[in-house]
Amino acid sequence: MTNQPPAPPAPEETAAAESLPQPEKKGGARKVVVAVVGVLAAVLLAVVAVLVVRNVLFPSDPTSEAKEGDCLANLPQAAVGQETEVDNAEIVACDSAEAKYSVVGRVDDVTAEQASTDEVCEPYIAAGAEMRFYAIPAGGSGYVLCLKPA
Repeated sequence: MTNQPPAPPAPEETAAAESLPQPEKKGGARKVVVAVVGVLAAVLLAVVAVLVVRNVLFPSDPTSEAKEGDCLANLPQAAVGQETEVDNAEIVACDSAEAKYSVVGRVDDVTAEQASTDEVCEPYIAAGAEMRFYAIPAGGSGYVLCLKPA
């Protein structure tokens, strides 16, 4: 017994092996496409879920960025001492015909109890404050806009 490498296959064996049909690769590209589509669908579903949850738990507030000097539209006229629910108030240009009130002051981090008192806008009476608008989530704190007619 010698330590010699095995002899190379005979030419007939090599030709016969090459003539045998090779197994086809099936589904390689299809698997990649399905995986990419699956990942995209999962990402899209996650984005939609986040938007739905955000809008349900934290509805948008078009007046949340209002500051002194801004004007508001779509506020109902309320009698003195009366509170009215407002759904569609919005910030508008002060020279707009829609502008009904001008913000003369803003008070942040107030509770609903604090916002419902006249004292919250007392510092702005000299600036013409006649009305207050507030947005406060249940059990939380929010902001008060002290308003005068535009």
